Amino acid sequence: MTHENTFPSPRPISAKKRPTKFTLAEKASVVSVPPVVLDGRSLKQLPKETSASLMKYAPNMPKQHWVKISAFVLDAVAAASTLAEVNADRAVRITAPFVEWAVVYQGLPLEASSVFTTPAIEHYCRWLVEKKKLEEGSVASYRSVLRKIADCVAPAKNLEPTRAYARRNVQDPYAAAELHRYRAWAHGQHTKIQARRAKLMLSAGAGAGLRPKEIGLIRPSDVTISESGVTLSVRGDFPRQITLLSEWEDMFCDSIADIQPNMIVWGDTTNPSRDKNLITNFADRCTGVAPIPSRLRASWIVTLLDRRVHMAIIFEAGGFTQFNNLHQYIPYLAKPGTPEARTQLRRGVSE
Repeated sequence: MTHENTFPSPRPISAKKRPTKFTLAEKASVVSVPPVVLDGRSLKQLPKETSASLMKYAPNMPKQHWVKISAFVLDAVAAASTLAEVNADRAVRITAPFVEWAVVYQGLPLEASSVFTTPAIEHYCRWLVEKKKLEEGSVASYRSVLRKIADCVAPAKNLEPTRAYARRNVQDPYAAAELHRYRAWAHGQHTKIQARRAKLMLSAGAGAGLRPKEIGLIRPSDVTISESGVTLSVRGDFPRQITLLSEWEDMFCDSIADIQPNMIVWGDTTNPSRDKNLITNFADRCTGVAPIPSRLRASWIVTLLDRRVHMAIIFEAGGFTQFNNLHQYIPYLAKPGTPEARTQLRRGVSE
């Protein structure tokens, strides 16, 4: 994996920013938060259970990188979990790759005042989206965690308010070759539960267009298998019935096999309907790089459009409340030649 050094120093970027005026109250609120020294003292102040959990964290990065930044990362997370009530387990999974990016690949000093700055965080979030490492809907959540940590450990460097993050409405669908490789990824997980979740995530996403929360609610009792195919009754905010694409039936059925009818297939979650990070947490811990749910859903939509499925059927099966982004899928569709296009315009689609 290559990382471009696009952020060599926080100073040039900071210098380009226009000065922002703050009220006396805002200035006072910053001054009242003392700077945090990341030397391990914050980690020692955590409850033993929390600190023990943090110490067990093993990120997906070269060992020498983690050796270099681990104490800094853990103490920053510990400080934020104490001062800002940040969830330590989630925060460390977000903070570790950010600090690796900033220090190892961008060359920033291992100092809170250099790493945890608004320009660095904004630059990192843009990089995640541009490199398709994170779907845009999750960027706000990641940035929020990093900003909370920054406000705790380097408050004087984060006076500037965060700008709203521009979001695209449509994610790129996966190509057929990419989906084929993800089949191998799903089968190659190291544990049985990881393999089940990978198969469920992939088949329900690419085969039925389910959203992450909907995937986490699936029970075997929701599934009907007949000569007409595999039909799923979707739970959640947009209840509906979907018949899976035929090419994903076997993997989906394999993922729900041996699970009791009323048990949640995903498993190991107390309240899946409220767990917004169900898929994200799995992606952080699985073997290899997991597919992005919104891109799986986009792949499902494009497949149906290419197969000339009636628009009303797609709208209902996808649980849409509006479909004003349809034009953004057009570049991904296979366009017929001129003679066929003329025939369709004259007579419609032939059966």
